[in-house]
Amino acid sequence: MNATDRFNTFLERAKETDTYWTEKAIIEYTEEMVAQMEQQEVSRTELARRLGKNPAFVTKLLRGNNNFTFDTVVRIARALEMEFVPHMKPVGWQTRWLDCSPANPVEKAEPLGIKKKAYAKEVPVPVTGEDNETFALTA
Repeated sequence: MNATDRFNTFLERAKETDTYWTEKAIIEYTEEMVAQMEQQEVSRTELARRLGKNPAFVTKLLRGNNNFTFDTVVRIARALEMEFVPHMKPVGWQTRWLDCSPANPVEKAEPLGIKKKAYAKEVPVPVTGEDNETFALTA
């Protein structure tokens, strides 16, 4: 068995543990946090100020070696003028986010700026709106 096969076996075993999925969530949240900070040009010091914490607290969060609480993730999101949206999905399914502003409601949204005619086939995707009304979005 070569190194690639050993690694793939190790990875498949790791995916069977809660620790793997916890660490994956922490990494993904931290990456989203950094992306929002960069997009908004918010420094670590500024985020710390908004959170009422010292810059070392933000540095610790960005290292990714901590277990976020919902309180912390919500406070960070709000400090970045964002909303934290938890989501669960069936195992093996993919999630595709489509955030739409009130000026560009979901009925007019084009995924990744690609026109619908570029798709070979339109597939209905169930979407739940703010009032829990479910409708189909074609993508």
